[in-house]
Amino acid sequence: MTLAARHSGRHRRWLEWLWPVGLLLIAWLIAPVRAGAAYPGMPCTAQADTVFGLASYTILFIPTAVILLLLSRRLIPAALRRGLRAWVAGLSALCLGVAIVFLAFAGVSADRRPLRASEQAISCPTLRSGLQALHCWRSGSTIEMNAYGRRPLDVAGIQSMATALAAAKQDATLYEAFVLDTADSTVANYSNARLFILQRPGLTDFGDLCLAEHQAKLRDVQSHRVGFYRYSARQSPPVDAFFLQDAASGGEVGYEVIDFRHGQVTLPYVRPDDLQTAESDYLDRVTRSMATLNQDLDRETQSSPPAGALAAMRQDFQRITADLASATPPRLALYRNTRVRRFLENYDLILTAEESAAQGQSGQAIHSTAYEDHRRYYYQEARVARLIGYLYLQQPGQDFTDDVLSTVNWAVF
Repeated sequence: MTLAARHSGRHRRWLEWLWPVGLLLIAWLIAPVRAGAAYPGMPCTAQADTVFGLASYTILFIPTAVILLLLSRRLIPAALRRGLRAWVAGLSALCLGVAIVFLAFAGVSADRRPLRASEQAISCPTLRSGLQALHCWRSGSTIEMNAYGRRPLDVAGIQSMATALAAAKQDATLYEAFVLDTADSTVANYSNARLFILQRPGLTDFGDLCLAEHQAKLRDVQSHRVGFYRYSARQSPPVDAFFLQDAASGGEVGYEVIDFRHGQVTLPYVRPDDLQTAESDYLDRVTRSMATLNQDLDRETQSSPPAGALAAMRQDFQRITADLASATPPRLALYRNTRVRRFLENYDLILTAEESAAQGQSGQAIHSTAYEDHRRYYYQEARVARLIGYLYLQQPGQDFTDDVLSTVNWAVF
């Protein structure tokens, strides 16, 4: 036997025992590619995911290599010696299947683990009104979509966009369709559920690693959101509404709303094209006033309210009642005389009950329904007071019950 033949035989024997290592090398090459595709535009998260993927591949490679060597070095050669061709074919297919499963699933991503079993990409429906569906996901009875579209410039455009998104909701208990002003994959490839998990370190094995990047990505995605449609049978009351994202007067993110919950009638909580400066200022006064009164109520109903909280509550109420009754633009007079007045009357009952309770009387029990109505209809009014004012402007001469208006109150939250 020549020296070259001995070396060739030794190399062949080494190759027969070490060939599964090639599978691990392929897996190590796949890990960063997969992480980069899963987290476009997030290098820190992709690198962390790569580390977890490499570790997972390496750990799970040990039992995989044992199985592959048992098949290739023992079972398949034994079947060949006995001439069992069907067994050879079946065991070879099993060997190939083990390798494929290892490459596809062994690189467990720590960040995707909470969604791995549930969130699945699905084909998107065809949309109307100039909208283009970019990416869609299903998770149980929830469907989410990211779509591209231009911001509507008038109420008719908002209603058209809202109707197009509502018509495509398919069969879902919760359906959300987000409209983006960009088709960039670094924005469109992130579902709301994924962003939710990235924002909560306790839901991933990453912990606080790359948290700043996660928060920056959330802000980036939100900056490209034009609005979204939400249908939810889980909320109480249910939500069937379109939200157009809009910056409020204080700079915080606000929304305008098209409500679909009332039969064929849509309620447009949308800024009118002819909104006057005086009307906008009055709605700001109402918003600030509601916030002040609700904060006063929070302080007074604490287990240990601060000294003077009840007196401040009465002073603010009297001042705000007089202020909101004055300098009201004509088109908002009905809004002031109905919705705003009902808020103040209900608040007066609560205030009287608190004053009675402070004197050892039972007024609080007598007016318990006022507290219930406040929580149901008015407590969160401060953030939607402007929207309700928009509705009164869009539908002049028409009053709206608190029950009807509670839809937008709950939907926004």
